[in-house]
Amino acid sequence: PSSSKACRTTTTTMAPGVSTAVASSFAAGAAVGAVVAPRLYRALLKYWDAGTVQARAPPVVTAQSTIRTVNDGELWAARHGAAADPDAAPFVAFYSSIAHAVTTRAELMTLPVHDHAVVRGHAVFDTCSLSQNRLYRLRIHLDRFFASARAARLPLPFAGDEAANRVAMTAAIRAACKASGRADADVRFWLTAGPGNLGVTPDGCRAAFYVLVTGNMALPAAWALSGISEASIPSDVVPFKPPLLAELKSNNYMLNALTVMAANDRGGTFGIGVDAETGLLTESSVLNVMIVGADGVLRTPPFERILRGTTARKTLELARRHLLAGGGGHTSDDLKEEEQHQQAPPPPTALLKGVEQTPVSLEQAYAATELILVGGDTHCLACTSLDGKPIGDGTRGPVGRALEALLEADAADGDDDHEPL
Repeated sequence: PSSSKACRTTTTTMAPGVSTAVASSFAAGAAVGAVVAPRLYRALLKYWDAGTVQARAPPVVTAQSTIRTVNDGELWAARHGAAADPDAAPFVAFYSSIAHAVTTRAELMTLPVHDHAVVRGHAVFDTCSLSQNRLYRLRIHLDRFFASARAARLPLPFAGDEAANRVAMTAAIRAACKASGRADADVRFWLTAGPGNLGVTPDGCRAAFYVLVTGNMALPAAWALSGISEASIPSDVVPFKPPLLAELKSNNYMLNALTVMAANDRGGTFGIGVDAETGLLTESSVLNVMIVGADGVLRTPPFERILRGTTARKTLELARRHLLAGGGGHTSDDLKEEEQHQQAPPPPTALLKGVEQTPVSLEQAYAATELILVGGDTHCLACTSLDGKPIGDGTRGPVGRALEALLEADAADGDDDHEPL
C-alpha cells in the first residue's frame, strides 16, 4: 500500500512471511529449516501470549496449482502482509546493517535468504529490555554477545575494532528503539556471518547485524498467578549441546525446541534438562533453574555446559542482597563484577538462609519448597509441579514472589544498569 494510512496500518502487522523469515529464525532463535521452524513458532506461540497473532492458514498446493512469479518489491511485500490487529502485533521496529536503516513495516522485516544465519545457522544473539525509555542491562548483554561472537569466530559487521563495533551496535539498538515508539519492549539483536553464498564458512560473506524490537512478549498472566507445571527431560531423551554451543548464545536452538516439545508431551511447559547418568539438573530450554531447599538455601547449577544466564546472575545477586539476614551469602565469582555496579540495598527481608551456585539433583528438585525458572531480564516463573509431583505446597512460594518483585523493580526503577535512549 502506498497511502500513509495504509502504511501506518501495516507498520505493526505480523506477516506470515515474517513468521517464517524472522519469527522462526529469529524470535525462536533458530534457523532450523522450512519444515521444523514454523512448527516451532506455533508451539512457542501456544505458550507465549498465544492468541495475539493470527497466522494465515498454509496454502493448499496441488499438482495443478499455478504459482506466480512476482518481481515487484512492493507487491512482494504486500503478499507477505496480513490483516492483524496492529496493537497485537509483536514486531514494531527492525534494523538491518545490510540496509543500514530501520523499518517499522513488519512485512519488510526480512533478511537475505543466503544469510548464513539461515544457510548454516552461523549466528549468535542476545536480548535486553527497554524499560521506561531506558535500555536495561545492555552492557552485560553486549559483554556476553561479544564473547559468543568470539567463540563462534564471527567477523564484526562494522568498521573498526570491538570497541568501535560496540558503539555502532549501541547506536543501531537505540535507533530501532526510538523508531518503535515504545517505552517498554524486548530488544533482540543478532550477529550473523551474513549474506554472500551457500558455502560453509564466512568466506565471501558480509557480516550482518540485526535488531528486532518487539512488544507484547509478556508471559501469560495465568503463569504469574498460578505458576506452571514442568517436566524433567533426561539427556537420553533430548541430548545435551556440546560445551561450546551450550555456553555461547548460538542461533541454533534445535535442541532447545525439542526440549520444549518433549516437555509439552509430558505435561510440562519449557522442560528442565537432567543428566541421565548423574541425575543432576542443567537448565531449562530458555531459562535457568533454581530451587529453594527445605534448609532455606537458594541453589542454582554452576555455569558449566549451560548458558551463563544474565538473569540468573542478577537473581542471585538480588537474593543475596535483599533476602538474607545481614545481606550475606555464598555467590559465584561470576557475580563480583556486577556487584560493583549496584547501589546499597534496602534492609533485607530474611526469606533465605543462603545463596549458592552448586550442583542440584533431580531428587533435590522434587524435595524443594520452591522450584523457579528465571530469564528474559525479569521473568521469574514458579514451577508448582514437576513430573506430576507437587513442589512444596503446590503454589507460588514467597521467595519466587519476592525475586519477581525485585527483578521488576530493578528494571523499572534502578539506575545502575540503565542507559537512556
